[in-house]
Amino acid sequence: MTNEGCEQSAAEELARAREELAAASHLLGIGLGRIALTRAYFACFHAARAALFRRDVEPKSHSGAVTLFNLHFIKAGLVSIGASALLARLQKYREAADYGDAFFVEDAAVRVEIAAAEAFVIEVERVNDAGLPSSI
Repeated sequence: MTNEGCEQSAAEELARAREELAAASHLLGIGLGRIALTRAYFACFHAARAALFRRDVEPKSHSGAVTLFNLHFIKAGLVSIGASALLARLQKYREAADYGDAFFVEDAAVRVEIAAAEAFVIEVERVNDAGLPSSI
């Protein structure tokens, strides 16, 4: 992918992250906390992909995106280690919510996770806006 293509993909992924956050908040507001939690995961996932594309790194899978994000951003000290833990936690919640036999979560807990996802997206945007060089 060209540098221009990576920049465009990064912008699209950040737009998706913001869209997922809006969906998560709306779904929680109408009593669909389980689904809201899955949207919070996807907000973080798309933000992580945006950060990778911004550095000309193209992930090929969900697990690849998480692994590469941890390598290029967490290990490099550009994003807090808590971001990695959040991404892993939300991924487990999403899998349980989508594929588990029974999954229930209190609205208050979902609200906390959505707020954490919003902070994750903001942190990734901050790193992207810092204009750090590609290929860390």
